[in-house]
Amino acid sequence: MTEFLAGIPGPLALIAAMAVLFAESGLLIGVFLPGTGTVLAIGLLAGGGVVEVWLAAVCASTATALGCQHSFYRGRRGGLLRREMVKRLGEQRVARLESSLDGRAEVTVAVSQCFAAVRTLVPRLAARTEMSHLRFTLCNLPVAIAWATTLVLLGAWSGDAYDRVETIAGLAGLPVLLLAAAVAVTIWWLRRKNRLRA
Repeated sequence: MTEFLAGIPGPLALIAAMAVLFAESGLLIGVFLPGTGTVLAIGLLAGGGVVEVWLAAVCASTATALGCQHSFYRGRRGGLLRREMVKRLGEQRVARLESSLDGRAEVTVAVSQCFAAVRTLVPRLAARTEMSHLRFTLCNLPVAIAWATTLVLLGAWSGDAYDRVETIAGLAGLPVLLLAAAVAVTIWWLRRKNRLRA
C-alpha cells in the first residue's frame, strides 16, 4: 500500500486512502482490504512531508467513521450479510448471535474497531440488535478517531521501521480483545448463575 500511495501526489494519495478506508469499514469487500496498513502508509507519507500529519489523521478518521456509519445503516436494512449468515448458519443461530450482542453491544462495537474484518462486520450485526444509531455512534466514533489518529502518528514516526510497526499494530488489539472476551464471559457467567438461583 505504501508503494502505491507514494507513487501519486499527496492530495490524491489521501483521496485514495480514504476510499480504501471507507470500503474497508463500510462494505463487505472490506474484509479483504488493508485498513491498518493504509492508515500507517498515509502516516508514513505524512512523516515524509508529502501531506500534513493533522490532515492525514482527519481524513483517516473521517473515512473510517463514515464507513462504519454506512455499515450500520446497511445492517438496519437487513441485506446480503444476514441472508448469507442465515443460509450458512440457520435462522436460529443467527438470531442467537444477534441477541448475544444485546447488553454487550457497546463494548463489542468499541473493541471491533481495532481489528480487520471484525471492523467491517460488527456494525452490521449491531444494527440488528436493539442498539440505537446514537448509541452506536457514541461507542464507535471516539474509538475510530483514536484508532486512525494513533496509526497515522505511528506511521509518521516509524520511518525505516514501518514494516515492524505494521506487524505490531496488527497485533496490538489482541490484549484488548482478550480483556473484552474475559469481561463478556464473566457477565455471562454471573447472569447464568443468577438465573439458576431464580
